[in-house]
Amino acid sequence: MYDSSTYGCNITNPMNEQQKSMYSHIPSLLIKLRQQMISYPNDYFQGRGIVLTVGPNQMSLAKVNLKMIEHSRTRLSVQIWYSSTTISHKNMIKLFKHAPRVNLSVCCFHTAQCRTYQKTWQLNTTHVYKPSTTNLAKNFPYKPAAILSATFAEVLFLDSDAYVTRDPEELFLLDPMYLKFGALFYPDAHISRQDSMVWQLFNTSCGKQEYEFDSAAILVNKERVWNGL
Repeated sequence: MYDSSTYGCNITNPMNEQQKSMYSHIPSLLIKLRQQMISYPNDYFQGRGIVLTVGPNQMSLAKVNLKMIEHSRTRLSVQIWYSSTTISHKNMIKLFKHAPRVNLSVCCFHTAQCRTYQKTWQLNTTHVYKPSTTNLAKNFPYKPAAILSATFAEVLFLDSDAYVTRDPEELFLLDPMYLKFGALFYPDAHISRQDSMVWQLFNTSCGKQEYEFDSAAILVNKERVWNGL
């Protein structure tokens, strides 16, 4: 066990009582989730692609993102995942006209369907994760849900406002960190939370100069990091 005591942490951003209550349930939840883990489905995921999620307030950002992807001239396919409880299929279809040269599909968590402008197909519901929106972090489960549910074996996940300026396919092919570990993360602008409760959960010591990783851009080889996902 590392030094995760209150004394060892320089607490400048303590959690409130609501956050502490949420964190107190995580250790038992992790044990439960480990018991529910399934093996990587070797015959299901294929190829590489870009994955986004979108909600009602992010449609304009998604349109810009698609245009930037189109300008990069990438050959990567794109899947945009959404919840039909918050945004209509009709509104999602409107995205196709903004970047007609992008190989785009829009995919719904709740119907387990993907569609292009011309066709719709059913996905294997076993491999589509429907994110819960009943907890405190209701906006965040969509990111890992989209990475897991996307039909690609290798995924570049982007927030709606995280834009590419050149073809991102070279990250899959050439980035040394990605090739070594099967994942590539970028630092966020924020120093990690200095609260002992967080570090006890991770069974590690407080990193005074460690930055949180920015979940706006995540590159993963799903087979290699499946258990972590």
